Amino acid sequence: MLTPEIITWSISGAGLVGATAAALAWLLRAAGWKNSWIAAGICVGVFFGPLCAAKAFPDLYERLIDGCSEQRKEVLRSQRATEALLLAATTTQTVPAESVVIELDAARRSAEIRLQESRTAFDHGALWVVALLAATVTLARSPMSGRIRWWMGGGLAIGAWTVLIPIAVVFLVAKIETQEVLATWSLVAAATVAFGAALPRGTERWMTMGLLAENSSSIDAARGCAGFISFTVACMAAWGMEFDSAAAWLLPWGTMLAAWGLRDLPNTFLSRSFGPATAAAVAIALSRVDVLHEFRVAPTVGLYFAGEDLRWIAAASGFALTLAVPWLRSLRVALAISSAPLPQAALASTALMIGVLPNWMGVSLLAAAATTEVLLPLRQITAKQLEKNIHETPL
Repeated sequence: MLTPEIITWSISGAGLVGATAAALAWLLRAAGWKNSWIAAGICVGVFFGPLCAAKAFPDLYERLIDGCSEQRKEVLRSQRATEALLLAATTTQTVPAESVVIELDAARRSAEIRLQESRTAFDHGALWVVALLAATVTLARSPMSGRIRWWMGGGLAIGAWTVLIPIAVVFLVAKIETQEVLATWSLVAAATVAFGAALPRGTERWMTMGLLAENSSSIDAARGCAGFISFTVACMAAWGMEFDSAAAWLLPWGTMLAAWGLRDLPNTFLSRSFGPATAAAVAIALSRVDVLHEFRVAPTVGLYFAGEDLRWIAAASGFALTLAVPWLRSLRVALAISSAPLPQAALASTALMIGVLPNWMGVSLLAAAATTEVLLPLRQITAKQLEKNIHETPL
């Protein structure tokens, strides 16, 4: 049952975990590791999660993060009762009475339902904290900011190239792992991976516009179209959710869309808050998950390539095939709109808190986003090498 006391403890726990993650991220940046927002969130989430805090500080974990230890004990007791019955039957070489088996199975299912209801009720406050943090990230890193006309300048075709291939890879991962393709959770994962990149600024923006010359407006149109397509997929996913879950899921997408009507001037508050907000959202979500148990290597690798390398090559193909931009220039320009790890991590955290995303998929999405962020210096090296090759190649 949802009570003010439960909501207060849930929000307090989320605040503690989130503040710790943001503080760790700032310390790592002060120590010289600039691309550490998601990694800091993962570290703090693991520390406050079932692997560490639940064992070292069980009372603290129960009060601030879990909130349903009694219901979990009921599930464990029902499972042990069933195991004891089967063991006794095996030892005595008898067949247990069908009525007893049915009764124990019903008791186990009932305990599991009560656990899920208790878990959902306790996480309600933390869920909206994560949703608000994700909304801050998507507003600051919206691919639609700047009043862009995403349907012009080849934006539709290039944006479709940018996101459709990564979406197809997500569906492929879903098919391989679960034999399901078009399910609510796979649409959530697809929308998360397809989230468009933010507006390039400073030297990066002038470099890409210079390489595109008369087609310079196409880069903004392409990122805007990618954002609109991902928003459409997110709405399709929300159709299969309950009202409260759909509201929490669509809140960050609403702020992303709201940025379309805003000017693209830098905002000091947003530029300083989206990193700590990402770290906090990731930590809060992972504090509810047994990361080592849920981590899978193959989906993580597939999602990393879907959201990074395949997306980059797909975007470059869109520029080359739509606007006849030379291939090296297409590769260099596509680097500016082919990576969005922080919004992806924030959206995956929101989906994990809602419970609409399987834990293994959520962990894989967060690990892939963290890898993308950590390897950002390699993108910068690639960009410099491409610029060198472009200048050395005769027109």
